[in-house]
Amino acid sequence: MSARNILNQWVMISGSKKQLVDLIKKRGAVSIDEASQVTELAKSTLREHFLQLERDGLIQRDYLRQGPGRPTLQYRLTGKGHKLYPSHEAELMRGLMKFLKKEGEEELIRKFFESFWNKRLEKAERLMGEYPVDDTANRLETLSGMLAEEGFMPECKVDIQNGEVEIQECNCPFGEIVGETRLPCKLEAEFFQKLFGAKVERATHIADGDYSCTYRISGINDV
Repeated sequence: MSARNILNQWVMISGSKKQLVDLIKKRGAVSIDEASQVTELAKSTLREHFLQLERDGLIQRDYLRQGPGRPTLQYRLTGKGHKLYPSHEAELMRGLMKFLKKEGEEELIRKFFESFWNKRLEKAERLMGEYPVDDTANRLETLSGMLAEEGFMPECKVDIQNGEVEIQECNCPFGEIVGETRLPCKLEAEFFQKLFGAKVERATHIADGDYSCTYRISGINDV
């Protein structure tokens, strides 16, 4: 999640909801009773807040069993929820790329990214494979969901008459890395080419100063 996305997400969370997210972050898991004691908010209000945060994908339910009886319902942060908090992962990755290049390990870098993108391809094929090849709408919606989870902020358009698909990635979650190596850019184009088995043209490129990376995929038989 980019710094801008994190800021936008925090802006959408009101004061009491942010207080809840911070409480869960500090304690690892929180029940409604615990949250009520700490925040002094009504349980009905807390239930509404927890439900909204759950819908936003920031928290998830967890059941803790302590002895006989019904387990206690608690809430934990999801991966998306944890990403709301500051991280130096991107800076660290860029430093790692610099170090490996300095040590002459370009081949190791290439193998790493190729392995990473191969796993993404396998995941996309598995998810899209849940729908028939002629169900373009659901297949693209599934792909868009995966790209959104990865932080690409995708926009997908279909030109049925010409058998073309346009995919815009309005955010680059690998921006720090692209500053050191353009391998992610090359592999992303190949990712779409292999996924659709068709010709791929990159019309715009964030790394070149455009607001998005736009991929135009033509010659798709199942559109």
